[in-house]
Amino acid sequence: MYLAVFFFLAVTVTSFVVSLGASAVVRGRNDAFARRAARVSRVAGWVTSLACLAYLTLWWRNANAGFGWSAPVWTAFALLVAVAISLLLGHAQRITTLAVLASAAGPAASLPPVGARSWRVVLGGGALAFAGAAALLLVTAPRALADDKPALTVVSTGKRVRVIAIDGYDMSSSPEASAGLAALNRGRHVALTANDLSDPARAWTTIATGQPPDIHGVHEIETRRVAGLTGILSPRGGQVGRAVQAATDAVRLTRPSIASREERRVKTIWEVASDAGLRTAAVNWWATWPAPPDSGIVITDRAAVRLEQGGSLDAEIAPASLYPELKRLWPGIREKAHEAAARQFSQLADPQVAQILVRSAELDGSLIGLFLALPGPARDLDLIYLPGLDIAQHALLSTAGGPAPTPSVVAARLAALRSYYTFLDQALVPLVPPNEPSLMVMRILAPGRVNGPAEGNVALTNAAEASDMVERAEPVDLAPTIALALGLPLSSELPGKPRTVLFTSEFVERYPGRYVPTYGRPFTRPAREGKPLDQEMIDRLRSLGYIK
Repeated sequence: MYLAVFFFLAVTVTSFVVSLGASAVVRGRNDAFARRAARVSRVAGWVTSLACLAYLTLWWRNANAGFGWSAPVWTAFALLVAVAISLLLGHAQRITTLAVLASAAGPAASLPPVGARSWRVVLGGGALAFAGAAALLLVTAPRALADDKPALTVVSTGKRVRVIAIDGYDMSSSPEASAGLAALNRGRHVALTANDLSDPARAWTTIATGQPPDIHGVHEIETRRVAGLTGILSPRGGQVGRAVQAATDAVRLTRPSIASREERRVKTIWEVASDAGLRTAAVNWWATWPAPPDSGIVITDRAAVRLEQGGSLDAEIAPASLYPELKRLWPGIREKAHEAAARQFSQLADPQVAQILVRSAELDGSLIGLFLALPGPARDLDLIYLPGLDIAQHALLSTAGGPAPTPSVVAARLAALRSYYTFLDQALVPLVPPNEPSLMVMRILAPGRVNGPAEGNVALTNAAEASDMVERAEPVDLAPTIALALGLPLSSELPGKPRTVLFTSEFVERYPGRYVPTYGRPFTRPAREGKPLDQEMIDRLRSLGYIK
């Protein structure tokens, strides 16, 4: 209904502009006035008809999910309706233009009669319009709903790569590492340049794709979807914008949603690696739902909610064949993570602080358990994102506009937060197997949702010896660095460069960067069957402090 209202308003504005332009073109009351008025009114009618036909044809292309002439009966019917509407509106525009010209010329003007068209002329014009609309639909149809996979040649480096991303990590606050973190801190480091990390969906999608937000398309965790339209609306706009969103939500024109893969316009590094024939797995990365069925193993950011809720899979896990086994293992994974978290923080005096840390540690422990439960064989590229530290830090230290806590409370919370690093130190041990030189482990530490830009840190083990050199990297440099480690060619579209300082000079000489024009676009439409967990995901992120 609201699309019909918008169409009515657009036609009204178009008619006004066309009629106003016609009255400006046709002036005077001489003998040539009638001839010019007839010509201009016909042009006005055809302009309106063609504009309406183009709009309705393109609207049908978008509204039917792109099936076009694969459903010829429905498409032909829709185009016939579009042709009829366009011809009627064009005829109405012709009469309206003549009326405007008559009003402008005065009662003494001689206007041409509106001649009737024979049914042969009407049918001929309709057939021509139908053919034009069909051609427009063919020309503008999506070139391929199938994958866009350019040929990518891998020059094997003999290395596998495991990326461990820890959000909310403060290098200056962490205690001395002894196990998992110590293993991750070996190798050469680079500082991750200070960037705005206030929205993790935006920041971590930049790291995964090697492209800035304006290119990859993911800007915020919370979005709005408009009923009947593809795409999202950003929740920006201050108090007025939020009031408009609340009103449109109330009348069901929009609904809250969470950043997803459908907004992402470029491939992630694991999708590129999978396209090149490498075995990959990505666990809990932002904006990964819905997972495509052919980009390796993907445990999306909605997978934990699906495993808790049960029911039919709706692209939360790919391939779908993993779901039954992970669902069977999930209660044990959660119970083991809960016991480890409760044991770590059982001595804290403040029960509220203990509850926050246990909840966050249980989440990280469950994600690590899911990762360890993935079937073999060993994969060429693994990625896992751990948000627990950021969630705990935000819950304990954020004031949310309220009164500031006392210094003693802040000191106690900081001490409790440091104990989380001890938990991580032990939890990460299974992810860093010793005596496995073929495995490069890249650990990415980001400061989380803090006020203002802040630096992170990146290290790569089993690549080069530690160095005192202070090197820096941009977030867009990490995807090319992973590609270089795997022997993948680099896309010329990537703005970042691989940080070769993380590798030995022998490695860089042996495996110099190779380039391809593009990695292609992620056009795959995942197979979806079950009920989407939209509201459940919103409730979960709200409880974790990501959205209000």
